[in-house]
Amino acid sequence: MPREQFNMRRHQKAYPALTMDRVMIELGAHAGGDLEPINFCQASSSFNPFEHVDVSLSRDDLGKVTPYASLNGSLGLRRAICRQYREDFGYDLQPERVCITAGATEALLIAFAMLTEPGGEVLLAASHFPPFRCLAHMFGVQCRFAPVNERHALDVEQLSRLITPRTQAIVINSPSNPHGTALTAAELEAVASLDVPVIFDEVYQALALSDERIASAIAFSDRHLIVNSFSKSLSLAGFRLGYLVVPETQMGLVADVKATTSFSSSAAGQAVCEALLEHRVALLGEHRALLRERWRTFSEAAEALGLSLYPAPQASLYGLVDLAPFQRDSARVAVDLARNWAVGVAPGSDFQTPDPRFLRLNYAAPSSQIEPGLRRIASYLQRH
Repeated sequence: MPREQFNMRRHQKAYPALTMDRVMIELGAHAGGDLEPINFCQASSSFNPFEHVDVSLSRDDLGKVTPYASLNGSLGLRRAICRQYREDFGYDLQPERVCITAGATEALLIAFAMLTEPGGEVLLAASHFPPFRCLAHMFGVQCRFAPVNERHALDVEQLSRLITPRTQAIVINSPSNPHGTALTAAELEAVASLDVPVIFDEVYQALALSDERIASAIAFSDRHLIVNSFSKSLSLAGFRLGYLVVPETQMGLVADVKATTSFSSSAAGQAVCEALLEHRVALLGEHRALLRERWRTFSEAAEALGLSLYPAPQASLYGLVDLAPFQRDSARVAVDLARNWAVGVAPGSDFQTPDPRFLRLNYAAPSSQIEPGLRRIASYLQRH
């Protein structure tokens, strides 16, 4: 009897679907077409640090970074990160507690692997970065969602009521994606005082739109985890470099997990990043100045086109276009815009349920694309 043909679908595991992934596919179909694609969906800044700092690697330098890097990352880069926390927050972080990762994505993956087991729960803000719940799904963990307050920030007072014996971790994104709202130092301390491990995701902490410094949870990292990345602060998304700060008691565990994810992060990228960090203060100043200029351009163009925006973020790369006046489903709008208008946006439904009816746009896109992209969005909404 002939063997039954293997059917992959029978073994296929369900996985959380994100509309923004479909948006990127639809947007890619316009490459080389009549309408130039404008990508407000992807989360990277158009700031170029190499316009301000010259970093070059010689042939000898490149020869030194071809082998695997150290498991936890180069000591020079980890020391530079520690120096940053000492200068900014007066916190004496030791380089042994820092693990260099392939962006914040791997740092989050390692954190979930360290803290969660199938059947447990993690607490997230009701409005959150979608990969948090994707990682929970990957590790067989249930999500519980804490409400957000009138600032669109996680309501810290509600957290303690949601903790159960199954709660394995709390994930805090401050400043948050998509709203760009930061928790205060007192709120971070209140979260840290709960008897549950916390993953503090701080990838936008250095990108305040004002001169006000955004609080960090680094002072509580002796018992909790800190995730950060150079993808946002130094605009090095393509280098895929982030880091995870862990308590001394978990230094061995993070090394064990890192050894089975990527083993080591890009050695060449780490060398470049370490050189850039010597100019960190100047580069961050230039980057924040660019973001302030882009936000003005973005918000003024949106107002002129009749698009209503949520309040300016405290720190992030995103502006939120309010869809409530149009009574349109954000996922459908995002796909329509990508397919028929060659504009990529992220729908609010990817970040929160039920659909909060907004579109997340990256205002840090090239300035030449901001007004034309917003004009296409306004034209689409007016037609519908």
